[in-house]
Amino acid sequence: MNFGWPDLPGALLWIAGGLLVTAAFIGFVAWDARRRRSPSVVIEVAGALARIWVAFTGVGVVISVWRWFGGDVWIADMPVVVHVAGLSCGGVEEPVAATAPTLVCGSVSGVDVSVAGVDAGMRLLLAAGDVLSLIAIAVPGVVLAIACGQALKGVPFSRVVSHWLLIGAVPVLVAGLGGELLGSLGRTILANEIFPAPGADVVSTGIYSVSVSWWPICAAAALGALAAIFRHGTRLQRETAGLV
Repeated sequence: MNFGWPDLPGALLWIAGGLLVTAAFIGFVAWDARRRRSPSVVIEVAGALARIWVAFTGVGVVISVWRWFGGDVWIADMPVVVHVAGLSCGGVEEPVAATAPTLVCGSVSGVDVSVAGVDAGMRLLLAAGDVLSLIAIAVPGVVLAIACGQALKGVPFSRVVSHWLLIGAVPVLVAGLGGELLGSLGRTILANEIFPAPGADVVSTGIYSVSVSWWPICAAAALGALAAIFRHGTRLQRETAGLV
C-alpha cells in the first residue's frame, strides 16, 4: 500500500493515520474477544484480520474490473526504451571525477501510461491478469480464516484445515503464475501497438516479454507442507482423544 502527498509531513501523517486505524481495529477485536472470554485473543485477532484481508481483495477484484472496462485504462510499468541524449549507458566510459552525486548515464525500462481505445480482447487479457493475481493473494487469507475458526472450536488440527491447505495450494500456484504471465504479456503486446517504431525517443522494446516470479511456487509449496503437517496433527489428535 502506498501513501502519497505533496510534502513529507503530509505523507507521514497518512502513514500514521493508517497505522492508528489498524491498531484501533486490532484493539477493538481484542477487547471484544476478552469480553466474550474467547479461548484465544490472538487467534480471534488473526481470524478478523484474515477476513478483512479477503474482503479487501474482493473489493480489489471489483475495482479491477471497473478499471479495465470503465473507459480509458491506466497501465503501470509498461515496457519501453527511452533514449536520452547524452545519457546512454552503453560502451566503456572514462570514470567521472566528482565530489558530489553526479548523473553519468541513465535509462528507463518502464513507464506508467493511460491508453484510450483499447479493444475488448486486450482489456479482458489485462483484467484476467489482475483478477488472477488478486485470487492468489486472497486464498491464504481464506485458509487462515478457516484455520482460526477451527482452532476457536477446539479442533486446531481439524481435517477441514488440512483439506483447505491442500486445496488452497492449487489456486495460489495457478492463479499466481497465470496472473503475472497474462499481465506482463498484455502490457508487452499493448506497448508494441501504441509506441512508435525504433528511432523515436520513446519506443517499445520490440520483444514479447513475459515474467513469472518464485512467490506462487514457494507459497504453494508452503501450503502443501502445512497440509501434510496438519494431517499428521489430525492423526495425533485422534489418537490422543482415543486414549482419554
